[in-house]
Amino acid sequence: MELDDVGERRLVESLLSFIDDLYGFPLGDDAATIQLCGVTLVFSSDMLVARTDVPPGMTWEQVGWKAVVMNLSDIAAKGAEPIGGLYAFGLPKWFKLDDALKIAAGIKKASKLYGARYLGGDVNESDEVVVSGAVLGVTERFVPRKGAKPGEIVAVTGSFGLTAAGLKILLEGLEAGDERDLCLKAVYCPEPRIKEGVILAKEGYASTSIDSSDGLAASLHELAKASNVGFAIDAIPIPREVLLFAQRNGLDPYELALYGGEEYELVVTIPEEKWEDAIKAVEKVGGTLHRIGRVVGDKEVLFKHPEKGWVKVSWRGYEHFKLKKT
Repeated sequence: MELDDVGERRLVESLLSFIDDLYGFPLGDDAATIQLCGVTLVFSSDMLVARTDVPPGMTWEQVGWKAVVMNLSDIAAKGAEPIGGLYAFGLPKWFKLDDALKIAAGIKKASKLYGARYLGGDVNESDEVVVSGAVLGVTERFVPRKGAKPGEIVAVTGSFGLTAAGLKILLEGLEAGDERDLCLKAVYCPEPRIKEGVILAKEGYASTSIDSSDGLAASLHELAKASNVGFAIDAIPIPREVLLFAQRNGLDPYELALYGGEEYELVVTIPEEKWEDAIKAVEKVGGTLHRIGRVVGDKEVLFKHPEKGWVKVSWRGYEHFKLKKT
């Protein structure tokens, strides 16, 4: 079979059998771990490919910025504080030196802001621009995808839909008014939720966690599958700008929020008795925490749509190697 027959998820599942499981953490999580002198080191890698990850209008410095965010978001979901990262460049021979330096400047800027030193990397020739990152973090408590229990609260660190709206503006030419700038900013300058992930792990609030870069719907399904549970979602936070954009273009804002992807919020589960303390802790580090639903025993992901009532959330979003979104 060719990869466009099986897709990214099937490929990843097949590759897991080759991976060394050193410390009993579930394979296939957002990041890998090594225990060293009583400390948990957290490793993650992510690759930015121009054809699939760089939308129209994104500057080369923003490309470098995004490469860092893609990598840091995964270790943030595991509760790790970043230490540093390596970034390998694949560049066409016609690529301009100044533009390569702009990518490096974006990496440096984001790395400095989020406390992850830019430690070097590699350069090679390729047919298109590729930036592959590998980052290292440290945590006292690794937060897995597995471990959610019925009755726990499902929460997110921010709102959803801005990036989906921004990509529709850029890729499909949809109309936008005053909301345009905020939607495009979400696309060009994403932010990892490091402080939120660290405090939720350190204080033992989060039972499970994942980042939402593949889309809120896909992330919920990944958590549900890992924990062998389901979710009843009834309150997705959607910005006013997304509601305006959706109304202007005849779209369902909840479709944008659930299936957009390219957003780097954290999706977590929290025991009810820890909920109020978790909110205060996240607010203390400058973040937000929004309750969106509950963990349930039925192995389905359901959403209470304001107009349609309870509906099943399908497992779809962008999947590499597929000819279209699934």
